[in-house]
Amino acid sequence: MKIPLINTVVQILGKILMLLISLVTTGMLTRGLGVAIYGDFILITSILILFDGLADMGTRIIGVREASGQETLDGKKKIWINMAILRIILAIISWVLALILACLWANLRQIREAAIFGFSMIVFTSIAGSLEIVWQTEQKMYKKVMVEVLFPVLFLIVFYQAGTKIGLSGVMGLYLIARIVTLVLGWQQAGIKVERKMVDSKLIKKLLISSLPMGLYLLIFSAYDRAIDSMMISKFLGQAEVAWYGLAYKIYGALLLPAYFLVSSIFPIISSKESGKRRVFWISALFLMLGATGVILMVELGAPLVVGLLGGDQFLPTVKVLRWLIAAVIFSYFGHLIGFSLISRNGQKEMLRLGIVVLIFNFCSNLWAIPRFGMMGAAGVTIATEALGMGMMGLALRKKL
Repeated sequence: MKIPLINTVVQILGKILMLLISLVTTGMLTRGLGVAIYGDFILITSILILFDGLADMGTRIIGVREASGQETLDGKKKIWINMAILRIILAIISWVLALILACLWANLRQIREAAIFGFSMIVFTSIAGSLEIVWQTEQKMYKKVMVEVLFPVLFLIVFYQAGTKIGLSGVMGLYLIARIVTLVLGWQQAGIKVERKMVDSKLIKKLLISSLPMGLYLLIFSAYDRAIDSMMISKFLGQAEVAWYGLAYKIYGALLLPAYFLVSSIFPIISSKESGKRRVFWISALFLMLGATGVILMVELGAPLVVGLLGGDQFLPTVKVLRWLIAAVIFSYFGHLIGFSLISRNGQKEMLRLGIVVLIFNFCSNLWAIPRFGMMGAAGVTIATEALGMGMMGLALRKKL
């Protein structure tokens, strides 16, 4: 348990630094771009998350699980190399589909150039994810943190010099450049060389088949987690509401990261054949309960201050949404732990089935709630969706045990 906790602490410290940088960046974006254009920024990034999910297709989680089960370094390297090749193929397919959407969807017509710059990050983000598989398997998440911190630092330095006069297209272009530069440095840190003798088409096919159920679930999750509500709010309410809700969700998403860091750190352990997995599970559950309670109290008390610092008076409607939305944290924290535990027991198919149910629930609920209750309706649906997902995963894990 010591190494996972160290990895978690390193990631949390790194994320604190990233959040401080993100606070400054978000404040500059909200004030410089204004509510409407910031709403366009949120729309592009929300869709980008959906296509990133398509490019990933569950391969990152399955890659960690399969590599963690190998007893030799050569065995691990073979998994890493073939999984990286698979991920590049999926990323190119996802990128092409995203470009088609940018050219055909009317809501992106006025911001097509910015959307194309943003969607071009898909391939490079996928390669960065392949490096994360290596670092997570080796329990060396500090390398991942160094690369992740450099990404926003580089963007912020250049963005500060250029100013918001560069517009939305310039902002997305800077993100793309920062991603490419940090990816090159990350590849050097990983020190993995692709050897032709380790490329195995049959293994690539096997990894794809193993990843598909998990990938479809994550794609579904990305759809109801970010894309559906943002797109529906854009359609029914307008870009200002997209911006207000998007800022609330950005803060909410950042506060979920400690749970992800902890669970991803213990994932190699609960996926291995080591003893003591049950003890690790319950210790992690205790940390998650304490963390979720602290986060909820912090947001209920400090939401006006945080929103004021990030967006100013023009984003005050975000406060009410954030205070309501943060209730979903308790379900999301435990959902992370239960979900990863289910995956460690080959529960991808169960995850896919419950993901379809949750997607239908989320879509229908948002379709009913957003026109009637606006952003608060979308926040309420998020809470209900997280609770439903956690409950269904819990039942599936209980059957596995």
